[in-house]
Amino acid sequence: MSGGISASIATSRLQAEGMGSNDHAVPFLNQDYEALRQECLETGCLFRDPSFLAEPPSLGFKELAPFSAKTRDVEWMRPTELTDDPQFILGGATRTDICQGALGEF
Repeated sequence: MSGGISASIATSRLQAEGMGSNDHAVPFLNQDYEALRQECLETGCLFRDPSFLAEPPSLGFKELAPFSAKTRDVEWMRPTELTDDPQFILGGATRTDICQGALGEF
């Protein structure tokens, strides 16, 4: 049990120091954005996340399970396949624009 308490105290201290905030983000699986970006630029390849593949299981489970009625006709596409001028954010963003599991008002 003391390991759990020790870990909780250590986590609390790191959070108090700002760890995990926007300014001190914790990289997922130690991924280095700049290194990944540079590699993609040098090789001319688009980034593919090996832990989140463009495959049906990445969509979810139960109602969103692979080949369920809601996901059966899903087609994986890159932004440039949808429009000639893709833009990540257009006209500003609010905290409610994207919520887990649903899109906000747009």
